Amino acid sequence: MKNTISSENKPLIRWIRNHAHELTTIDPLAPLTDLSKFASMLQDKKVVSFGESTRGARSSHQMHLIKHRFLRFLVEFLGFRSLALEVDWTIGIQVDEYLRTGRGNLRALLSNIWEPLQTEEFFDAIQWMRSYNQQHPNDTIRVFGGYSQGVPANAYDIVLDYVRSISFEHLDELEAHYAVLRSSHQEKQVLINHAKLAYEFVADLPGGENHSIALQYARFIWGFYEQIDLDKLDLDQRFARNMILWHKHTGHKMVYWGGIAHVANNHIIPNRGYSVGSHLRKFFGSDYSSICLTFHHGSGSDTISPPSSEFAEAVLSKAAMDIFLLDLQMEKPESVQLWFKTPTKVRAIGPYYDPKKDPTHLNGFLSDWFDIIIHIQEITPAVRLVSG
Repeated sequence: MKNTISSENKPLIRWIRNHAHELTTIDPLAPLTDLSKFASMLQDKKVVSFGESTRGARSSHQMHLIKHRFLRFLVEFLGFRSLALEVDWTIGIQVDEYLRTGRGNLRALLSNIWEPLQTEEFFDAIQWMRSYNQQHPNDTIRVFGGYSQGVPANAYDIVLDYVRSISFEHLDELEAHYAVLRSSHQEKQVLINHAKLAYEFVADLPGGENHSIALQYARFIWGFYEQIDLDKLDLDQRFARNMILWHKHTGHKMVYWGGIAHVANNHIIPNRGYSVGSHLRKFFGSDYSSICLTFHHGSGSDTISPPSSEFAEAVLSKAAMDIFLLDLQMEKPESVQLWFKTPTKVRAIGPYYDPKKDPTHLNGFLSDWFDIIIHIQEITPAVRLVSG
């Protein structure tokens, strides 16, 4: 059954217009008082995710600014303190080290990050986080990468090099622990014990200039061996487990930036396993909130045409607002609920887009997938990062 809407379906369009919150600015640095009305929706959450509906849209100016603005709101008003990114944990550590210490060349670092994040807008978001940390040295924002497909050799070397520089006489002890891990020819619990002892060894050392980053690597190495069976899990389940471990370690309320198929509350792509969001919903319950970022047309890394009438984006565009937020969990009259109970399409375009073909899409129930939608009428390209 197709979930279509004509211009004659006025009750649904009227309901969206009456209940949508128009966003009058997306400037990340503008006063946040206009967002205070959303505090009640998000204040009790432990994780709030933002997922774009297409890979190309992640490289749009508007998507970056909206996520930056809401990140600032969640940090300043609601006490969120960690940002999870879809990057390898080793990259996350380097970004986190910059946030805490200011050491390193941020532009050079981001030139090696996942391509949709190689924008001036993302650079500005990280710079804002660094500025916040400078002003609040005892209450800092953290970043981590949720992908962990192994421990690269240089991760051990970074920890060993630090110990070599600060406490050479104890280097053999640490090398003995890591020698066991590098061989990996032991039972899981033996590997966990050696990784944990190595972490505790580094934690007890006197703090030097690079102590914080060495400790971070040691902790992530320990975390990897705690989940040595992750190679049996799909990508989304591994990512979700890493987020849960980070939350347990830091106690932080977290913001997660991902793709639409990853942040959804429920299983969303056939034959792909369950989403990150579905695992987080199972663990955190209603303390996890999924926000979908949709758009009608425009350009990110691709120029994407308006969708046909059976797509949710076509329906949302009839509200005739440039950018708005809609709470999908509020009570709805039966005439409106009917549309939400009928499967609908949402674009989920990956890295390749062919304008001559029907776009890749998801088909299901919006309010089962997401708690909130932020809809943008038109997107424009982000500014490509200038390498430093």
